[in-house]
Amino acid sequence: MPVYLRKNVNYTPPSLDQIPLEQEDDYVQDPEQLKDHLPQPYRMLDKVLNKVFEDAWAIIEQRENAALEEARRFKPPQFDFEEAIEPLGGATSISCSNDGTIVFLGLPNGISVLDSATRQRICAWEEDKVEIIRIKSYPIAENMHLIISLDDMGLARLHAFAGERLFLLKLLNEAQEILAPEPVETTELLESEEKSSTRLLIHKCEASPEGEYLGSLVENPTSAEVWLEIYRLPRDDWIQEIEKRLADAQKELEKKDAKPVEEAPPTTAIEEGDEEADQTQDAQPESTPHPTSHADKAAKFSQISLVMKLKPPPTPTAIEKRGNLAPTISAACQKIDSGDVIGTGQNHILTTAHLDLRAEIFETNYKHMLEYLPKEENMIDLIRDVNFHFMTSGRLMHNPQESPNHPGSPTNVAVWWQNSTHIYHYSLFKQPAKDGEMKPDLVWPFTSKITATTMSTDSNLLVIGLASGNVVVWDRYLGMQRGVVNITTTAAIQQMWFLDPSLCPQDDSNYPPYATKTSAYLLVQTSDGAIFYLMCGVGLPLEPYSVSPPVEQDENMFTRVEPVPGKPELTLVVLKKGTVQIRHTLQGNVLCETKLPPTHQVVTPWDPIITTACRGERLFVRGEAKEEKLTTEEEATEKQETQPEVEPVASMMFVFALKDFTPLEEFMVAERKPVPFTIHTTIDKRVDALMTERIAQQALRKTRMQDRWGMMKDEIWAILQYKEQAERKADQRPVYNCQTVYHYEQDMKVKFSDE
Repeated sequence: MPVYLRKNVNYTPPSLDQIPLEQEDDYVQDPEQLKDHLPQPYRMLDKVLNKVFEDAWAIIEQRENAALEEARRFKPPQFDFEEAIEPLGGATSISCSNDGTIVFLGLPNGISVLDSATRQRICAWEEDKVEIIRIKSYPIAENMHLIISLDDMGLARLHAFAGERLFLLKLLNEAQEILAPEPVETTELLESEEKSSTRLLIHKCEASPEGEYLGSLVENPTSAEVWLEIYRLPRDDWIQEIEKRLADAQKELEKKDAKPVEEAPPTTAIEEGDEEADQTQDAQPESTPHPTSHADKAAKFSQISLVMKLKPPPTPTAIEKRGNLAPTISAACQKIDSGDVIGTGQNHILTTAHLDLRAEIFETNYKHMLEYLPKEENMIDLIRDVNFHFMTSGRLMHNPQESPNHPGSPTNVAVWWQNSTHIYHYSLFKQPAKDGEMKPDLVWPFTSKITATTMSTDSNLLVIGLASGNVVVWDRYLGMQRGVVNITTTAAIQQMWFLDPSLCPQDDSNYPPYATKTSAYLLVQTSDGAIFYLMCGVGLPLEPYSVSPPVEQDENMFTRVEPVPGKPELTLVVLKKGTVQIRHTLQGNVLCETKLPPTHQVVTPWDPIITTACRGERLFVRGEAKEEKLTTEEEATEKQETQPEVEPVASMMFVFALKDFTPLEEFMVAERKPVPFTIHTTIDKRVDALMTERIAQQALRKTRMQDRWGMMKDEIWAILQYKEQAERKADQRPVYNCQTVYHYEQDMKVKFSDE
């Protein structure tokens, strides 16, 4: 096959001084080559001009698109606050009870309790120089709450709120607490400072949902060691003791009322430092300070008991460097994991000498590449935080010692440490080993670091979020994994929440007559600000649906995302720039925004002091005065003014009535039936449901029999008609007679005659 090549073909156009002379047979045969390329240096100038033009045009398009998007963007309505409470403007933390009726406030000098509906202060506990930075409440009985508070000095306190009074139950750092020394000599002062420096600090303190157990993260500031302590709380004993104290206080009050009034009652508090002084002062306005409670050292309650003490697992590098210190092989084999459960890799048979030898060989072989290895991080600072969940028994960890009086009480605890890839399950009824080490009963390893976990209210569903963007859903009661789904590949899982199952459509089948399964939504937030939701149902695929895309601007990053209790369709969102929004949970659109006065802004938007109350009908937000920098001209004009303006209050607590917001009216009126997260119907319940359905159907037996007898006459008549029709057709059918004649004898005679 001949190949035709063009002459003087140069794929890179030459410069002006290198253009060859044209020849007679040089002509264009390719239509695409009708336009010649520019030579140098014009080709370079053309590229530069085109690049500048394209960049400028891209910037123009970007600005036009941004302006068009801003014009089309829906601006949510803003609503003003209902009330501003000035005395509570210095609140350092806030929390609401599960039923939404009580609001607990942490103050720079104690704790205050408010009625969420009337915003009236019920009682308070005051202590000088005690700034509460964390506060949380748990219901332990009817109209009785357990309050866990943590101050800025690392002290954790347990209070009980009942009968409009606060009771100081326990100071967790009581054994390490050292009172401030009186003015003494320098040597004694130094000794006291050394002693006070050894006091243990508590960084986190949380309890089980009903207050049976408590876990606290403790740190020794001297040795920089951290560990987790699990306590068993005498909840039933505390309830009885508090009820007895309230009854005694009521009797004393009745006796005082029966006596003639001789002198005015004192204004100081009584009853072990936990009662209010005079109940006649309860009708005072909010601006009048209420009588407060002061702790009485004579007040004693039942003591808590330590269940276990858990140390953080060593880092992977520490495990690699730590060898088995046993002197003999038999002793080393006794210390390794038994193999009953998946181990953590801490107890192995490799000796220290063997590990050192392998390290020397590695350094020798790869000496020229050691400088490219990542530098080791200080894992002591990284592994500080711990997360734990108190759970009931399941098929993975069944505990026969579960209390029959409290069938839903926790029996085990799941623990995972920051930057760890394992979840450790410990039984709350298991005794520690002889060496004091508490070994886990179950270990869940993962291929990526654990970044978030959440658990359903009945503790049957446990969800684990990983740094790789995967979400793992476990059904603990059945002991099976519901599925694994990848939410995103570009970010880690940051937070997760279970939504009320009543929000999720359920599979309502007519048969069987008992419930078999339910579904619930899981809300997931990633580290880049994106929010997704997925349905966690039995036999359903885990498919993530996007609620809001990743946040591009840093000021629009979410600092607080919290589903509104009692209103699963609404989600409270706080942006980094200080905007408080109410969004639709599944659609992600902004329904409305709260509006503070122009002189105030949200306090610490990265960690706002905000909570919802009254089952989502009220919103408490703390705001502080804005700091405005005035120019010299504005300062001069202010000095010339004769009437100085009133400066705004530095900090206030603003209350918003969400039920009065127009976009939220349909959600406030909606009623939903309670639906459990998981349904595991026993055999007895199934039999009872089937028998109940059978008995209920017996009431319709008479009606069914009447209908059946009424239909029988028509059926018999139809049968007779069919029979007569069949006989009539049989008579009309033609008859065919068939006859066969055999002439056996005649045939035989003919045969014999022939022979």
